[in-house]
Amino acid sequence: MIHACQELARRGKTVAVLSRGYRAHGPDGNDEALVLRAHLPDVQHLQNPDRFAAGSTIQDDVDLFVLDDGFQHHPLRRDADIVLVDATDPFGGGFCPPAGRLREPLSSLARATLVVLTRADQVERDSLGDTMRVVRTRTTAPVVTGVFRPECAEALTDRDVLVACAIGNPRAFHLTVEALGGRIRDRRVFRDHHAYAARDVEELVAPGLPVVVTEKDAVKLEPLWPAAGPPLIVVKIEFEATDGADHLSALFDQLAAR
Repeated sequence: MIHACQELARRGKTVAVLSRGYRAHGPDGNDEALVLRAHLPDVQHLQNPDRFAAGSTIQDDVDLFVLDDGFQHHPLRRDADIVLVDATDPFGGGFCPPAGRLREPLSSLARATLVVLTRADQVERDSLGDTMRVVRTRTTAPVVTGVFRPECAEALTDRDVLVACAIGNPRAFHLTVEALGGRIRDRRVFRDHHAYAARDVEELVAPGLPVVVTEKDAVKLEPLWPAAGPPLIVVKIEFEATDGADHLSALFDQLAAR
């Protein structure tokens, strides 16, 4: 979503983000809203399960609305549907809840304008190829592969660390930390969008190891982090399209030309 907003803004478009909103943490909103604000301070972001109602409240001129988790929001007509498929856990057990974690049946990929296989660098080539073949049986849309390029203000190479996260795919974050050279000596996994409390911070600080977290975790942990505690190291990521990047760029060009 951040990448899409940045690319459309680079093409001279004014964008606004509409999201459902999820477990607000204090007056400033939830973790995703805080991360979005840090990356896109000039982009309006409204949270409301009714995306049309949210968009209707914006008084300023907006060229394009970007919906977060908008593929399942059927009431609102879209100009394009970009579907992200996590290559490390592509099909959520193959079923929708309660048997699996798919948001919709795989057949719904037929509605996609473009599919992006993310974290393509964290799986074996054969596994990525298998996922690609399954996706291509469900859609005629272009399929792009992409990676999340991580960066840290502090080097992790050969450092013993504790990894903590409250995200949907903790295993992928663990792989990222290891790819940055960190030695994971301890780990804490919380429920996605977990609202951190003082007792959680006490648990994280207790081992005395540097604590490595995602941006989503950092925006909630930093206000609670003790000055005398171990370092809180934030891993930031930037999306980069790899194979098929021209398809994604062409779609942004098409949307910007409307």
